[in-house]
Amino acid sequence: MNPFMNAMQALNIIIQSFFNLLTPIGLSILGSWLLVEKAGMDGWVYAVLIILGVAVGFYSMIRFLLSALAGLERLEKEQEERARKRKKEK
Repeated sequence: MNPFMNAMQALNIIIQSFFNLLTPIGLSILGSWLLVEKAGMDGWVYAVLIILGVAVGFYSMIRFLLSALAGLERLEKEQEERARKRKKEK
């Protein structure tokens, strides 16, 4: 794979990781705001839901990174095996 494609793959993984981290945090902030403003709950809901959102965000990001790295390793092994087969055929 050429260097440009490697850089684009890395950028894709970074962007998806941040998305996996920030989405649960944003949803927990929105949910806590709705519960406080619209349902009339106390302000402690902010703390509980934001902490929960951060924990879920980190879990989601780490799970994504581990699966992305496993996929990259599998892709590298497949490329090495194809290169060995081509070398044998010549």
